Amino acid sequence: MKVSLYKWSNLLNQTAIRPAIAFVLFYCSILPVLAQRRSALAPVPDWNVLEAYQESMTAEELTNILRTVYLSDTPAEAWIQVSGQRALVREDANRTFVLRLAPDLNSRREAQHTWRRAGQFLPNEKQPLSGVSIAIDPGHLGGEWARMEERWFQIGNSTPVAEGDMTLRVAKLLAPKLQEFGARVTLVRSETSPLTTFRPEQLAATPSSHPQLNLPYNPSSMNDPGQHSLVSTEAQLLFYRVAEIRERAKVINEQIRPDLTLCLHFNAEPWGDPEHPTLVQTNHLHLLVNGAYSNAELSYDDVRFCMLRRILDRCFSEELPLSETIATSMAATTRLPPYSYTTSSARPIGKTGYVWARNLLANRIYDGPVLYLEPYVMNSFEVFDRIQAGEYQGVREF
Repeated sequence: MKVSLYKWSNLLNQTAIRPAIAFVLFYCSILPVLAQRRSALAPVPDWNVLEAYQESMTAEELTNILRTVYLSDTPAEAWIQVSGQRALVREDANRTFVLRLAPDLNSRREAQHTWRRAGQFLPNEKQPLSGVSIAIDPGHLGGEWARMEERWFQIGNSTPVAEGDMTLRVAKLLAPKLQEFGARVTLVRSETSPLTTFRPEQLAATPSSHPQLNLPYNPSSMNDPGQHSLVSTEAQLLFYRVAEIRERAKVINEQIRPDLTLCLHFNAEPWGDPEHPTLVQTNHLHLLVNGAYSNAELSYDDVRFCMLRRILDRCFSEELPLSETIATSMAATTRLPPYSYTTSSARPIGKTGYVWARNLLANRIYDGPVLYLEPYVMNSFEVFDRIQAGEYQGVREF
């Protein structure tokens, strides 16, 4: 049967057909969005950024660093297929990024960075850090937010222990010491107030309402979260664990653009009720570099993108020797034993026993090398007594 173009146009203009056409056009327009899977508050990855890294790494280099540093329980083929002189990387459910690989070490192209490697600085005995730009990120918030962050506890009328307050104080003590060695130092935050303009009440949406806000991990609380509803707890997590870190990343990546970022933290063992906490004998030290991505984490498009960018940016080659050096020095000074993870979320890296690879939002989305320090157990008897003593000159015994 033949139907004229005139009759087809009449048919398509009928009122009953128009909604169907509109639905088809709308569905086609949102297909790319439906194909994407992003972690909490993550922007759409710009895979074109990786074009600058074409032919900058060999297949052997890529395969080796994936196996030894960046993958924990995931075979590389699940997300990145390395074959010959190219790697096929899943951008999302529908698209694939093609990374061309160098045939050999001598053929590698040099990728440009926003940061400088340690070997690019001229030796200076008096000021060994001369010209080095360092960003110090005091972990957490402290202040009025410390209880929400579950990085706060108190025994009776003692001075409360708040990680965010302590990391900020350490940052302010550390900055001038680094400056004496010639470094240009910038604190990512200088007070106990958030950089992000988001607040928990703005993020109080259920995961089913906003699937793009799903957290790519199952948060486990050190304190009892029973006082909060599930929705408010997730909104709070999105505020201080995600929105705040992403805002700090903007400051670091777009304003400071450092050669190195120091993330300062204190460690802790589970302490139970923050009003009646459990103190422990345990005290230890470790440092973290980015790595050990799980299969669940790599199911997010933005996480795969960030991992590949860090690999191609060769951040690990700077992070490991720096972390090993700092760990060796801190271990000799503090005499603290290394902390050992018992889960697959981290893997030991290097030779000291103090450095672990772990995928955290901060060491994933901050550009350039990131050293993530986790010394001291805040709720150990020894550290608690030191905190209660306040600042003092000279040496005391605890």
